[in-house]
Amino acid sequence: MLSMVDGIFWGAVLVAVGVWLVVRRSFPVRIPVIRIIVAALFVWVGVRALVGNPVVSDRNTAVFSQSAMAWSANRAREYNLVFSSGSVDLSRATVGDRSVHAEVNVIFGNGSLHINASAPVRVTMSSAFGTVVSPEGRSVAFGDLTYATPSWREGAPALDIHATAVFGRLSIVP
Repeated sequence: MLSMVDGIFWGAVLVAVGVWLVVRRSFPVRIPVIRIIVAALFVWVGVRALVGNPVVSDRNTAVFSQSAMAWSANRAREYNLVFSSGSVDLSRATVGDRSVHAEVNVIFGNGSLHINASAPVRVTMSSAFGTVVSPEGRSVAFGDLTYATPSWREGAPALDIHATAVFGRLSIVP
């Protein structure tokens, strides 16, 4: 039902823009169509936020919700919390003879990243207008910082995680 409402909404927006383009050259009437469209977009986003999860592309992305995501060998390696709160559990990630890469993004949200402290793990923490906090208490608000578990060795296979927070907070929990 919600996808039909989205189709109707976007169809109405396109029809309004088309009519406006035809009418604006024929009649000297000044209608603030752009302002009306921007206002309609805000109303649409607000309604979608109130109704429930708008668009969730896969099991590794949470939008306007609370979520708990866990490592699975057959899933994608990117985990996203957008306008959401939740946890990403990578403590069961297995490393073979090659390094495994994963990405955790928190955008306008609050999240926790769970890792296995006894496994070789390196987390590159990046932030812009947000905060990423390591288990030892170090944090980054702008720029990059690296955290590594005691068993991590340069050049050896490891779980390599890029953790990013944009206007949000991400805590790394061993």
